[in-house]
Amino acid sequence: MKLILDLFNSNKKINSVLILMCVYAITLLIIRAKITQSIFLFFLIWNLFLGLIPYFLMLYLKMNDNYTKSKIKMYATTVIWLAFLPNSFYIVTDLVHLSLSHASTFWYDLTIISSFAFIGFFLGIQSIFLFEKIIVNNFHKKIQIIIVPAVCLLSGFGIYLGRILRYNSWDIISHPVKLFSDIGTQLTTYNSMLFSLHFGILIYLFYTSKKLILTIKSN
Repeated sequence: MKLILDLFNSNKKINSVLILMCVYAITLLIIRAKITQSIFLFFLIWNLFLGLIPYFLMLYLKMNDNYTKSKIKMYATTVIWLAFLPNSFYIVTDLVHLSLSHASTFWYDLTIISSFAFIGFFLGIQSIFLFEKIIVNNFHKKIQIIIVPAVCLLSGFGIYLGRILRYNSWDIISHPVKLFSDIGTQLTTYNSMLFSLHFGILIYLFYTSKKLILTIKSN
């Protein structure tokens, strides 16, 4: 419980907004279940939980300055973070499930999925922002320029692995050989690269927009 409170207080304003958004989205989901007597779309809660993991990993690093002084621990955490980061942005692809919605609930379902997708993007962008502040400064200046765009593109590819190939983050441990074999194959295909590029650009545009807003506020 202390760890949870410490994580909350480490970024109190952002986390307060995050909690309000989560309460709103989950409330919509519960109301839908009550009205329709169906738990359709409840998988969004699990997807949101997975999207929270990379954000809280960065919050934990933010709280523990000594942790980042160990290169091995820092890089190991970064690898884990990268493995889970696409989950934050992945939720937007859950809009595909609208094809299963009944006409009477279509617009309500659109609102629900959009709410969860917005929270996911919020988490992902904030996570990358913290990553840049905490981790990127430890890299060479030339690498600093390309590392965030590279992370965005990798997230796009991660979304492809999850939505199209149906892999999960934990498949790195449970099915590593098949996963990396498929990654090697997909890196040479036009569809996977186009998918990864357009999602990567979208993520990067959201990220640069946040930085621009913060710059304007500081001035």
